[in-house]
Amino acid sequence: MDYICNGDKTDNEIYVTTHLCSRENAHKEFELTKKQFKSRTKTLAHHLIQSFVPEEVSFEEAHQVGNELCEKILDGKYEYVLATHIDKDHIHNHIIFNSIDVDEGKVYHSYMDIRNQSDKLCREHNLSVIDQETQKEINEIKRRKFVNWYDWNEDKKGSSFKSKLQFDIDRMIKQSINWQDFLSKMESCGYEIKFGKHIAFRSKNQQRFTRAKTIGVDYTEERIKDRIINKEKEIGNIINFKNNVKAKSSKGYKHWAMKHNLKTATSTLVEIRDKGFNSMEELERRISGISIEKNDLKREFDKLSWEQKRIKEIVKHIKIIINKREHYEGYRKNPNDKIYMMMNRKDIEAYQKSYEEIDIFLKQFPHLKDTALEGLKKKSGKNLFRKLNEHLKELQAKQEEIIKKHSSLATQYDELEHLKVNVNEYLGINKAEKKESVIAVIKKYKRKIDKTVELSHSRKNEIEL
Repeated sequence: MDYICNGDKTDNEIYVTTHLCSRENAHKEFELTKKQFKSRTKTLAHHLIQSFVPEEVSFEEAHQVGNELCEKILDGKYEYVLATHIDKDHIHNHIIFNSIDVDEGKVYHSYMDIRNQSDKLCREHNLSVIDQETQKEINEIKRRKFVNWYDWNEDKKGSSFKSKLQFDIDRMIKQSINWQDFLSKMESCGYEIKFGKHIAFRSKNQQRFTRAKTIGVDYTEERIKDRIINKEKEIGNIINFKNNVKAKSSKGYKHWAMKHNLKTATSTLVEIRDKGFNSMEELERRISGISIEKNDLKREFDKLSWEQKRIKEIVKHIKIIINKREHYEGYRKNPNDKIYMMMNRKDIEAYQKSYEEIDIFLKQFPHLKDTALEGLKKKSGKNLFRKLNEHLKELQAKQEEIIKKHSSLATQYDELEHLKVNVNEYLGINKAEKKESVIAVIKKYKRKIDKTVELSHSRKNEIEL
């Protein structure tokens, strides 16, 4: 008890919950319950550990899932202490509960159900579960983890495995002289590499490999090789002298930076012309157009995600309709039979509620109406579940196409925005910040050099005279 409730692991016991007992005297209260019922069991308590994939769950959600698990498996009848440990990458719950209940002193025997209930809750919270068995169509629908837009696109907080992998790949490309050198450097960063149809990486804290292509179009094996070969051709950034400490303290660096900015500005303007833009207005219109296209794709993606979510929700109502149909048919044939209604009220009401939910669903997605109604006419829903599952796969395929288009547009957007920023920096166009343009700085620096040279010639003439 002292270990699982350790303040360093539970944020000073913020993530500790007890039921029917106190935190400090739980073990004593367990013993008193046993004495009260004169229990002969030699087992004082049971200890469960429920672990989550690193960075997949928040502290609060992990604790909530632990509470829900206790409610499911203990039904409010057993004393327990729940503690969520947040001091490790893999957040996990410790649950210690009495081996007998407080109502009748019955010994707990439902061990086999704990894992199933935990998996069920994790699926409901869209958390990972260990699943090694082949599932039937209905179970595949239930456990399907639908695509998450921000997982495909980018992690805004920069904390996911994918965003870290993206950062490390970009960094190693700049440092590598060839493909083998790149692979060696990635291994030095702590990544395990798996080769196959698509190259994949796994860091030491990951359970599964991440295919590099899922990060974006610039991270396939072919594109990484191409980027390594052509990295010298990539256009850099204009250096802002005003905010650059090194430029202020080192004349040598400032001189180099002047030449760098001239070279970068020239490359930028050439690249803008090569891409078919004859003015900055055309470039900005294209950037704005790409932004609109990206937003349209995002809306389409969310629409498909909503349909996937609703199908997953409606499956349970379809099952109820199929299972309770006979009860409802009996009521429909004899609506005035009060005894029948009294005996089957729960099943009849469940059928009616699910029918209403399905009716709402079909109004939301009329293109599924014929499929659903045809499937509901049959005694078994196996064929209907199969068709719904096939439709889910079609939706997911559409999402993957959207992601490819979005990734391609995002790459274009970043390239054009980079060119725009370089030009604006070079010309000193920045409405938010009044600053001297790079051109002005270069001209000023050139005048200073010319003046120094002129002064040097003057002194040389004086010495000769």
